Amino acid sequence: MNPIIILIIKIFAILSIVNLCLIILKIIFSGFKKNYTYIFSSFIISFFLIFCVQKIKKTSIKTKQKELSNLNEKSEQIESIEKLEKKLNSKLILTKEVINNNKINLDSINTDKCFEGLVKKNENITSILSPHNINNSDIFKLDSYLKKSKIFNLNKIKEGDKYAVIFSEKKDKPILMAYNINNESYLLIDFNDFTKTKLQKRSYEIINKSLSGVIREHLWQAIGDNIGEINEIDALIVAIAQKIFPWTIDFYRLNPNDKFKIIYDAKYINNEFIKINKVYAAVFEHNNEKYYAIPFKDDTSLSSVEYFDEKGKNLRNFFLRAPVEFKRISSRYSKSRRHPVTGRVKAHKGTDFAAESGSPIVSTADGIVTAAKYKKYNGYYVKIKHNNTYETQYLHMQKKSVNYWKKKGIKPGKKIKQGEIIGFVGQTGLATGPHVCYRFWKNGKQVDPFKQNLPPSKPISSKNKKSFEIKKDLWIAKLDSITFKN
Repeated sequence: MNPIIILIIKIFAILSIVNLCLIILKIIFSGFKKNYTYIFSSFIISFFLIFCVQKIKKTSIKTKQKELSNLNEKSEQIESIEKLEKKLNSKLILTKEVINNNKINLDSINTDKCFEGLVKKNENITSILSPHNINNSDIFKLDSYLKKSKIFNLNKIKEGDKYAVIFSEKKDKPILMAYNINNESYLLIDFNDFTKTKLQKRSYEIINKSLSGVIREHLWQAIGDNIGEINEIDALIVAIAQKIFPWTIDFYRLNPNDKFKIIYDAKYINNEFIKINKVYAAVFEHNNEKYYAIPFKDDTSLSSVEYFDEKGKNLRNFFLRAPVEFKRISSRYSKSRRHPVTGRVKAHKGTDFAAESGSPIVSTADGIVTAAKYKKYNGYYVKIKHNNTYETQYLHMQKKSVNYWKKKGIKPGKKIKQGEIIGFVGQTGLATGPHVCYRFWKNGKQVDPFKQNLPPSKPISSKNKKSFEIKKDLWIAKLDSITFKN
């Protein structure tokens, strides 16, 4: 309660007590003569105010006790963390996380035996645990339980993933093992009772952010001027250049003083950026022209929103601008290019997109697969017919793409949606490094996709026009209020 209100109640209580004493003295010396209502009401008001004061005192005591309890609890947590820091090796980050999250008594842990590692090539759960008195029978029981409960498949343990093995003071074999599945969760195995094995979700924080940037050299620099986390820079590049404006702006031909603003939610775990949770709105100023992006779900059957400009035109074209996440073009469409392997000068009728090996390759438009196979110079590739006018082809895929094709049924006749994964970046065939060679046909003739007037998507429907206008005005006002840093 407000301290001023409490003070006023106390003052009135004191005054009412004084008044009550005077009434009592009057009754003693003069008796009841007149004003019975006044005397009775004075008694009632006085007792009520005294009751209120007593109630406030009790509440205040309880609040203080609660605050003291919370303070003691926080103090105990801090002491526990400090104790953990002192007792455990500073490199055992996952082990500390497990102990803190599950409130394990540190005195019951043999901190000298606890260790962490990365899964090595050809290593599995058996080879990791067998040197530490976990026999094949235990691993079989664990594997059976996990498969039956559909918690996790131990065959999915892969090279490079982190794990922690935790020992108790009383046993020579581990009591717990944590296997880091991704940034958001880990598998916690309980060797004392397999039924307590669980997927542990990490607590997260969503932070709303407004970001502005000015191009001096390239998009990475403009974002990096404001954001220090590399993963967040990468995610913003993908959001801006791959998901929002890939059809509107050619990010390979940006100019100095081009500008952008974006409003988004970022997800963090343990103060580490995980992903962009949601983009609310964005604007990109290119060649002194503003391109707004307002998210809106015009078609309720779609799983995600699409982006529209201030006039309600869909920013998505019939085609994506690139089949991989935006990095760089290593070689453009050309009628005369010296081949990096053969040294011969000949036409290069494709666009090479440099990307990390194993990165997903997506179809740039809806269509039907006409080929998914291997050729000597093309390597593993997929070809897709989109309609009677357009066809695309994706070359030099990783060999593991073949297993993916089998799993997803990617073969001639298979229908594919825009943005659907069709393989993975590799360097099979005649290639010097990991990339995807993207080929584009129009009316049976190979052309440069960046020089085509590609067909647009549908604008906002008339039935949703009014609700879109309301949302658009709100977000444009918020974007315009964001300032650029000097």
